[in-house]
Amino acid sequence: MIEIKGIDIWRGGQKIGWLDGYHIRAHDSKRLGYFESNYIYGENGHKLAYVAGDYLYSEGGNNNRIPLEKVNEEIAGGVMDEIAKCAIYVLLGD
Repeated sequence: MIEIKGIDIWRGGQKIGWLDGYHIRAHDSKRLGYFESNYIYGENGHKLAYVAGDYLYSEGGNNNRIPLEKVNEEIAGGVMDEIAKCAIYVLLGD
């Protein structure tokens, strides 16, 4: 499970990343990607996923659909927009 403490992102007692505005960074400060509106992008600008209705959809041919309820079960803490949680889930999830 991922836990949000302020802008820091933790898993299993270890800091795995942090929020830098609309960017998600790894623990070593490397930019992993960003989010805007309902879309999640890799750092290279390639669209990875998007939120529509009550689902997170992945890009790239397989178009997996994940209920937002599952995303919220996997990420504890933090008060943020749904798209921010989804970006953390996509970029740093298991």
